Amino acid sequence: MTGARRTLAWLFRLRPPAWRPRLSLLSVGCWLLPCCLLAAAPEHPPSPLRVIPQPKSLVPGTGAFVWSRNSPWILQAPAPDARLWQAVTEIFGSPNGTFITNAASDYQLQLGIAGRTTFPTGPHTPAWATNAEGYFLSVQTNHLLIQSATAQGAFYGLQTLAQLRSTVDDHFHCPAVAVADWPSLTFRGVHWFPSASGVAMDQRLIERVFSAFKFNHCVIQCEAARWDSHPEIAMRNSISKPALRQLVVACRQRFLEPMPLVNLPGHAEWMFRHGQNTNLLEDPQMPYACCVRNPQTVAFLASVLTECLEVFHPQTFHLGFDEITLRGRFPNPDCPFCHDATATTLMTETANHWAGWLAARGVGTVIWGDMLLGPGEAADATSAKTPLEAAGRRTGLAKSITIADWHYVWDADRRSLDTLHHAGFHTLATTWSEPVNIYRFSQAALASGSGGLLQSTWAGFFPDERELTREVNQFAAYILAADYAWSGRAEPPAQLGYAAQAVFLQAYSGASTNRLN
Repeated sequence: MTGARRTLAWLFRLRPPAWRPRLSLLSVGCWLLPCCLLAAAPEHPPSPLRVIPQPKSLVPGTGAFVWSRNSPWILQAPAPDARLWQAVTEIFGSPNGTFITNAASDYQLQLGIAGRTTFPTGPHTPAWATNAEGYFLSVQTNHLLIQSATAQGAFYGLQTLAQLRSTVDDHFHCPAVAVADWPSLTFRGVHWFPSASGVAMDQRLIERVFSAFKFNHCVIQCEAARWDSHPEIAMRNSISKPALRQLVVACRQRFLEPMPLVNLPGHAEWMFRHGQNTNLLEDPQMPYACCVRNPQTVAFLASVLTECLEVFHPQTFHLGFDEITLRGRFPNPDCPFCHDATATTLMTETANHWAGWLAARGVGTVIWGDMLLGPGEAADATSAKTPLEAAGRRTGLAKSITIADWHYVWDADRRSLDTLHHAGFHTLATTWSEPVNIYRFSQAALASGSGGLLQSTWAGFFPDERELTREVNQFAAYILAADYAWSGRAEPPAQLGYAAQAVFLQAYSGASTNRLN
């Protein structure tokens, strides 16, 4: 058994702590009264401080701040938010918090400061104070301060504190430091599949990895769930709607916006499981793509999407649309509905139809981008036969649709992002498990002005903790994606100074991430 497998075998025996709701706001202030302060100076010089994702600025100080599990603190904010309140309680390690309504719009979280601190404004306001997810963390020997313009920013300041904090003799220690930080990419998402047997794993990932390393979106590919309208396609390990809703709630409790993904019209094997709904196939000889013009297909998809909306109440919906022509005939010349159409016509009219259907319900649309790219327009994931065919699809597709531009080879570059931007689309650079791919394509996203980074997971349709041993490299990639998307750092993976797999396993296990490996 390898060292990684031994570590996994040990951490799988752990159980997640009971979930507790939180409180949140734009500016946070917590105070620890001077009588609660303890002696500061550490016995030995601290090791170099490391925070993942790397902050924009981290300046170490001298000494440390120490507090007890019963230390009182105060949160100043415009309004209460249970998510932030709970995060403060957990990371400060004390339930003795007091909320004070802040007349200003900022958030102050303080320990050891007996009054409101000034939030920077004016022509020279620092970047962290003007970014909705930015924060400032100041730790000195006699106090701790987190400032932010939003509850979400304060939450991320707490995640940084959690990495710097250590526990010694039932007290908390944090080295003196000043951190000014904000994200480089606005959208920082992770894509994954839920399953009935994987709910506990997903909850741990949400709490200990996704939110802790400052992702802000979860794209949950859930077409294989147990839908009330179509129980005939459920599999033994299909997640139930109550369990799926539980994961959606867990995401939002950690400032992760959940986005459902239901794949159509290709990769639609989920519609035809157990030999069901074969009347909806585009090619009866290949259970892969559905017939998009068949009224029964439209009714089928509308029922599933409606149930999905009721579970997620999402801002945005991912509809798939990748590799539509990979298998079977699309269009099928024998199909009574589609025989006179081209793949481009079927793709664009279907995507536009469902984007309009979602927009009428106040929901945006995302699709994969490979069908919009032809040979030579990217290093991989070019599913159009020719650049001309790809250009026609880009012209016919509604520009309100966001394109998740996926490329998984190590030498992915910005060509496809630039092409899609030139066509008028908003993009999300999408990566997988190859470290250099994550590094290069995140740099391409920054250079091209892409909206963000989406880290994809392809570890089976029904993953659970068994996949952590089989596909640990995919899960370790979360750490790299989180770091590059937030920090925008330019060092290649070999120069980051940590092993992503070790960091992931440590975080997932629930062990302290202080002095991450």
